[in-house]
Amino acid sequence: MTAALQGVTKRFGSFAALSEVSLTVEDGEIHALLGANGSGKSTLVRTITGVYVPDGGRILVDGRDVTGGWSPAAAATAGVRVVHQEAPLVDQLSIAENVALFAGFPRAVLGRIAWRRLRADTQRLLDDLSIERRSRELAGRLTGAERAMLSVELAVRTAGEDLRLLVLDEATAALPEAEAEPFLRHVRSIADRGLPVLAVTHRLAELAYADRVSVLDAGRLVLEGPAARVERSEIVRMMRGTAQASRPADQAHAGSPTGAAGGATGIAALWGQTAGSRGGAFLPQPKTSPVLQVRDLRGHDVDGIDLTLMPGEIVGVIGVRGSGLEELPRLLTGAEQRRAGTIEVAGHRLPGTLPPRVAIHRGLVYLPADRLHEGGIHTLPVSENVILPQARTFWHRRAALRAAVRQVVSYLDVRPTDPSTVFGRLSGGNQQKVILGRLLRMRPRVLVLADPTYGVDPAAREVMFDAIRDAGASGIAVLMTSTEPEQMAGLCDRVLVLHLGRLAEEIAGPAMTAENLMTKAL
Repeated sequence: MTAALQGVTKRFGSFAALSEVSLTVEDGEIHALLGANGSGKSTLVRTITGVYVPDGGRILVDGRDVTGGWSPAAAATAGVRVVHQEAPLVDQLSIAENVALFAGFPRAVLGRIAWRRLRADTQRLLDDLSIERRSRELAGRLTGAERAMLSVELAVRTAGEDLRLLVLDEATAALPEAEAEPFLRHVRSIADRGLPVLAVTHRLAELAYADRVSVLDAGRLVLEGPAARVERSEIVRMMRGTAQASRPADQAHAGSPTGAAGGATGIAALWGQTAGSRGGAFLPQPKTSPVLQVRDLRGHDVDGIDLTLMPGEIVGVIGVRGSGLEELPRLLTGAEQRRAGTIEVAGHRLPGTLPPRVAIHRGLVYLPADRLHEGGIHTLPVSENVILPQARTFWHRRAALRAAVRQVVSYLDVRPTDPSTVFGRLSGGNQQKVILGRLLRMRPRVLVLADPTYGVDPAAREVMFDAIRDAGASGIAVLMTSTEPEQMAGLCDRVLVLHLGRLAEEIAGPAMTAENLMTKAL
């Protein structure tokens, strides 16, 4: 059941998204495919699943050349199945009804739906997967890991003996690493049945479950070998190869912006064009004066939090889901309304009912965890997403608009670089970089980041981390939550542990190691 690409090339005009890529997935093997955003991973997945027809090379399944007439229907007939990052389940239907959408509704006498049989079969499936749910429950109550496991098993079972290749397209990207473990174990069990699995991922930790690994960079296969023998540092280096080489010398993120338009470099270059929410940048606060003061903040999960941020501080907040970690950034910025407590920004007390526009006006901005629904407008181009919510300031100033957008695209290495690209067509990491660039352009007093690198590849993470460091060095206070706390060890000045809605501990200095932060979070 071996599946392979041989010298596959895919072009869009003069741009080669894939260049002579050869890759083989053997029976019983998990073959991990990694690459930075824009490296060609999505194009490869779309090619191997029939969405794109290759411009050169061959696609082989069971040694048979299936390139001619390749299409999604042809790929399905050949036994190729794909599971995407967003599990295709309908939240408002029961789990049993979702199963029937894929596997078909069993029929009883006179063609009626055999509901009892459907629910019983679904319950056996849930039990086999160790998912502690009832078949009558709504699919919306499934956790991310449960949704992913169910989607994979449905793909395998509906294909049956015809399955020749299972493609996982960033299937764990929306899962915290702890929740991904049971899913990965399940995928390993599928491969152990003798099925070939191509797993597109950005998490190096998942290589523990893989047999082989390949790395794409700029559409070319730059590394391939046994997962157990390839050094993780080498993988990251190869993933960052083109990203590092393509960045201008003045975008090195040294953490020392020059501050003036025209000759500015680094983050200061973003502020040369209409910075600040009403036309002028917020002036840096004195280092001795708190820029954010929160007292007795309460919401549904958050239960009485006191918090102080100084200018230029980068403070992390860690915890498990349900601890208040998801709610805290939203309460601070008006995305959700607090039940009690006070919030002051640079000495200005924010109203009890806080519209987000008021928070923005005071210099408190928010990067949401859900970039798909809250971060950007998918049907608008990158250029228009960059200038939100300052579009009025660019009215009849097209040259200024182009300059502002160009600075964001260059500074954060957004790919593709064409600002007319529709936002929804960018990879998740590039979408996140556009949103971060939009917020940094405003030169806020406080930057609140909700799990900013969730589902972002290592190379894009480093670009974002460098920008966050620049923001801190420029006097912007940063509050950053994360469900992957090991990322914070080398980034934050201190880390706060959130437990049952309260701040339980502060970690700083030598104790702020990746291992200790992970332990404290859990």
